Amino acid sequence: MAYRQRLYDTYVSKNKQFLRNSLSNPKKQDDRNIINLYYAINGWLNGISRKDKAIDVACGSGNILSLLEYAEFTNLYGIDISQEQIDIAREKFPNVVCGDAVEYLLQHPNEFTLITAFDILEHFNKEEAFQFLDAIYIALVPGGNLILQLPNGDSPFAGSIIHGDLTHEVTYTSTSLKHILLACGFGDIQFQEHCPQPTSLKGIIRFGLWGLIRQAIKLIHFIETGGPSTKIYTRVMRACAAKAG
Repeated sequence: MAYRQRLYDTYVSKNKQFLRNSLSNPKKQDDRNIINLYYAINGWLNGISRKDKAIDVACGSGNILSLLEYAEFTNLYGIDISQEQIDIAREKFPNVVCGDAVEYLLQHPNEFTLITAFDILEHFNKEEAFQFLDAIYIALVPGGNLILQLPNGDSPFAGSIIHGDLTHEVTYTSTSLKHILLACGFGDIQFQEHCPQPTSLKGIIRFGLWGLIRQAIKLIHFIETGGPSTKIYTRVMRACAAKAG
């Protein structure tokens, strides 16, 4: 779609840089984000060889690649449709390319032990989402793992994320995401909230307060529906899924 390309061509200079400039110390925030995210997903990374190929799809300027490097992965690749972001990522990670993610993945069958895809699935319409996940399945080695991050439609606070990017197409809950992952052949599907992590004093306080807030949300859900909920309430969620071995 032509509008997408117009937005992606200036994704840094007309969008990401504006957001980054609003931070008082962007580098410090990047480092803190890496530590918190590593703390959150380290359990999903356990057992994955750090020497095997890992690729971050929609790698942007390389934040998730930096996370994987922090986790001691050494064979890192990335792809993104934004040349502006690839130019930044390539300063640190040489094996990143600008191009179409689906085409790239289909050209590398059974190659990657780990594929991360943060903040990209929501940019596809439903038909494209199936094509994207099918391509990931093909590119993974048997037993390989996919880690996704995306807006959570089950959160009462998700509006700013869902509508904060003009290229967002579809919003998922953990239920609908599990449905499409199963339909694409994935198994061993797990979910987690993108919540505060107790890695600092501030994080401990926020983690505790979030625990109280989510109990209130859970109660509201029960009062309204009389039944259980997904228990994934943060405005962003993550999922891990595996290709059959």
